[in-house]
Amino acid sequence: MSTIGTVHVVFAFAAIAAGALVLLLPKGTRWHRTVGHAYATSMVGLIATAFAIYDLFGGFGPFHVAAVVSGATLLPGMGFALLRRPRGRWMPRHAAWMVGSYIGLMCAFAAETTTRWIMPRVAPLLPEALTWPVFWGAVVVASAGVGWLGGRLASRHLPRSLARTPAAMRAERAPATPDAPPRPAP
Repeated sequence: MSTIGTVHVVFAFAAIAAGALVLLLPKGTRWHRTVGHAYATSMVGLIATAFAIYDLFGGFGPFHVAAVVSGATLLPGMGFALLRRPRGRWMPRHAAWMVGSYIGLMCAFAAETTTRWIMPRVAPLLPEALTWPVFWGAVVVASAGVGWLGGRLASRHLPRSLARTPAAMRAERAPATPDAPPRPAP
């Protein structure tokens, strides 16, 4: 494995671990935010290194498109939380985009692991014309299965998780004015 491939894998496992921890932690707490930033940072590294890997297709390929989609879920997810906009609706939007980001990461992990486990064992047994269809079939089945399961779990657990968010975190911060007393930290 190349150096960039190794760095990519390290970012991937860091994002998987941090993302799982964020999902398990109480929402809105200091730990949630700290580990969430670690997740976002790992994802940025993972996405960036994905654009330096061209071994499979020799150029821009479908997995680079997946990296763009991954960034497109991470950016609004972090944006809603950092900007706290739109007022009164940012938290469920943040949660939905971030959970979507993590589900996408797990879909990619499932597809990568499945193809790395199945293809070396199955490819020698297949006629050459079937190698790519089996590869893409494994990618689709693994990704779709994890995506479906992740969506089901999110729809079941995310509303309850958001409802348990501390009231201080759910409350909107008042805009700072020059003569207003300092706001307490959340």
